[in-house]
Amino acid sequence: LMGFKYAVGQAVEYTPMGANIALFVVVRQMPEEFQAIDRRYCIKSAQESFERNVMECDLSPSNIPPGTVRSPDPATSVTRLILPRFRGHIG
Repeated sequence: LMGFKYAVGQAVEYTPMGANIALFVVVRQMPEEFQAIDRRYCIKSAQESFERNVMECDLSPSNIPPGTVRSPDPATSVTRLILPRFRGHIG
């Protein structure tokens, strides 16, 4: 495989399943996987509270000049699992 196409902090376009194309920022380049056919990235949108793990072939470079898009703050990009409260009895 060649090197990564996108740099950390770079603005990219991605189309989430069932949604319109949106602007994201590359948060992390993921380690190379054995026999992988494509590179993977963690990307973050300012409109979402979570990061996405995507393949390089699903990204496009953005026309937005570098430095225009504010990188997501890693301190606020926390993924939380919220479980429903149990309201019955067991047995």
